[in-house]
Amino acid sequence: MTTSGLKFLFLSFMLMTLFRVPAQDQSLADSLIVVYNTLPPKDTIRFEVLKEIANNQNDPRLKLQFSSKLIEEAKKVKSLHYLHHGYLNEGQAYRLVGDFDIAIYSLFKALAIAEEDENIRGIASANTALADVHSILGNHNNSIIYYQEAMKWLTEEDSSLLAIILLNMGDEYYLSAMYDSALVSFEKSMAIYEALNNDPSGLAYNLGNIGLVQAEMGNLKEAESKVSQAIASLEVLEDHYGSAIFLSYMAEIYKEKGLLKEAKVLADSSMRISKKYGLKAEIRDNSLRLADIYAMSSDYELAYKYHQQYVELKDSLSNDEILNQIESLENAFELAKKQSEVDLLTARQKNQQTIIITAIIITVILTILAIVIFLYYQSKVRTNAVLEEQKKKLEALNQTKDKFFSIISHDLRGPINSFHGVSNLIKFFVEAKDMEQLLEVADDIDQSVDRLTNLLDNLLNWAMKQQGHFPNIPEKIHLNDLVCELVDTLENMARGKHIELDSRIDEEIYLWADKNTTMTILRNLVNNGLKFTMAGGKVGISAVPERDYAAITIYDTGLGMSEDKLEALGKMQELSSSYGTAGERGLGLGLQLVYEFVELNNGKIEVESNEGIGTTFTLYLPLFDKVEEKVLQS
Repeated sequence: MTTSGLKFLFLSFMLMTLFRVPAQDQSLADSLIVVYNTLPPKDTIRFEVLKEIANNQNDPRLKLQFSSKLIEEAKKVKSLHYLHHGYLNEGQAYRLVGDFDIAIYSLFKALAIAEEDENIRGIASANTALADVHSILGNHNNSIIYYQEAMKWLTEEDSSLLAIILLNMGDEYYLSAMYDSALVSFEKSMAIYEALNNDPSGLAYNLGNIGLVQAEMGNLKEAESKVSQAIASLEVLEDHYGSAIFLSYMAEIYKEKGLLKEAKVLADSSMRISKKYGLKAEIRDNSLRLADIYAMSSDYELAYKYHQQYVELKDSLSNDEILNQIESLENAFELAKKQSEVDLLTARQKNQQTIIITAIIITVILTILAIVIFLYYQSKVRTNAVLEEQKKKLEALNQTKDKFFSIISHDLRGPINSFHGVSNLIKFFVEAKDMEQLLEVADDIDQSVDRLTNLLDNLLNWAMKQQGHFPNIPEKIHLNDLVCELVDTLENMARGKHIELDSRIDEEIYLWADKNTTMTILRNLVNNGLKFTMAGGKVGISAVPERDYAAITIYDTGLGMSEDKLEALGKMQELSSSYGTAGERGLGLGLQLVYEFVELNNGKIEVESNEGIGTTFTLYLPLFDKVEEKVLQS
C-alpha cells in the first residue's frame, strides 16, 4: 500500500474515534507503527500517529518508548496538546512497570499542561490516571478523590471516559470491601460500554470485575464464568496486563475453593505473562500466591523457593524507590527549566514592541562596550592567554574527576547488589536456627567486605594519581591472580542471581598493561554479563596466549545485543543505560570505558552477540614476555 493510502486509513480511523478515549488495541498499534515508519520526517500527521500508538500499546516498555518519542517531537514544535498526551502515556507506562514515583510526576506534568492548554478532557484523563496510580499504591481514599475530580470535568460527549472512571471507582470500592457499591459502579460502566458498542476491552474488564465481586459475595460458580469470559476477550485483544491480573485473581478463587491443581496452572500462566512483559509487581504477587498454593499442597521445597523469590522482589522494589526519588528530582528540575522557557516565550509574545526597543538600546550599549573591551583586550592578551590555558587544565581535571566518580559508582554497584542474596540466606538460617551456617555466612560477609574495601581503596588511590587524564602505568601483571580476585569479588552477585560464574586459564599468563584500567575492563565485562543473564545461565572467563597478545574471552548466555547496538559499539558511539534481567540499573558508560581502556593499553577488542543466545567479548592485551623480547632486541 502507498504512503498516501496508509495516511487515508489513519485519518478515517481518527474521524471515528475523535470523541472517545481509545481502548488499548495491540493490533491497531502494530498497524500504526507501519504507518509511522512510512511518513516523511516533517509530516505533521506523525504526531497523531505517535499518540495513537502510545494509547494502544499494551507492552509497557514499547509504550514508554513511543510516548518518549511523542514528547520529544512535541517539544520541538511546542505543542501543548501532544506534549500532554506524551506525558500521560509516559506516566501510565511507568505505572505498569512499577516505577510509581516517576509515574505520578509524569502525570502531574500532563495535568499541568492540560490546565495551561484549557484541555477539559486532558484534565479529566490526567486525574483519572493519577487515581489509577494511587489505587496500585493502596491509597484508595486518594484514588476515589481523583476519580471524583475527573468526573467534574466530564460532559455528555465523554460517556466513554465516564465508563472508564466508573469501572475504576468500582475497583476502589471492591478493594475497600464495599461490594454493593462496587457492583453498582461496574454495572453502570458496563451499560455505557454496551450502549457505545465500540470498546471490547472495557466490556472485558467490567465483566471480570463483576465476577470478582460475585466471588467475594459467595457466588463462585457465576464468578468463574464471568472471569473466564473476561480473560478470553483480553487474550484476543493481546491485553497482557489485564490477562495477568485476571488469571492471578482466578487462581485465588480456585485456591479458596481448594482446587490447588487448577490454581497452580492459572498462577503459572499469570507468572509467564508477567515475566515476558516485565510486570514486576505482578511477578512479586504471583510468587507469593504460588508459595501459598505449594504450601497448601505440602510441597514445601517449591513453596520456600517461591517465597524466597517474593522476598527478593519485594526488597528489590523497595530499593528501586530510592533511585526513583532521585530520578524524580532530576525530572522536576528539567520540568521547571522547560516551564521557564514557556513562560519566557509567552512574555516575549505579549511584549514584542518593548523587546524590540530594548534590543536596540542593548545593541548600542553592547557596541560601545565591545569597543572598550577590545581596547582593554589588546593590553591584556598575554594575561588572558595564561588564564585560558589554566581554565582548560581545570576543565580537564574536573572532567576526569567526574569520570572517576562514575567509574567508582559503576564498579561498586554489582558487588553491593550481591548482598541481597546474602541477606536472604541470613533470614533463612535465622528462621532455621542454624548457627553453624550463620557463622559461615558471617565469614563470607567479612571476606566480601574486605574485597569491597580493597576495591574501593584501589579505585580511590587510582583517582588520586590523576592529573587531568587517566594515569596509565604499564607493568607486569599476573592475569591468573587478577581473574581470581575478580571472580571472588563478583561471586556473591552471581550466586544471588543463580548464575554459574566460571574461570578457566590453564597456564600462567603475564600481561604488560596498566593494572587499574585492565581490572576495570574485566570488571565491566563480567558485571555486564551477570547483569544481562537470566537465572540458570552462565558467565565465564578464559585466556590463552596468541602470538604477541593474551586472548582473553568473557562470554555469557544472556540476552545478547541487537545488530544496531553492535554497530554502535563498532563506531565507538555512546550507548544508553539498560535494565538488567533482575531490574538492575546501570550508568550507561561501562562498554565505552572498556573500549577506551583497551585502546589505552595498546590492545584490541572483538565482540560477537546473538539476541537471546548470549555475547562473547575477546580482548587482546600485550604479553609481558613479547614486550620484553622486543626491548632486548632493540
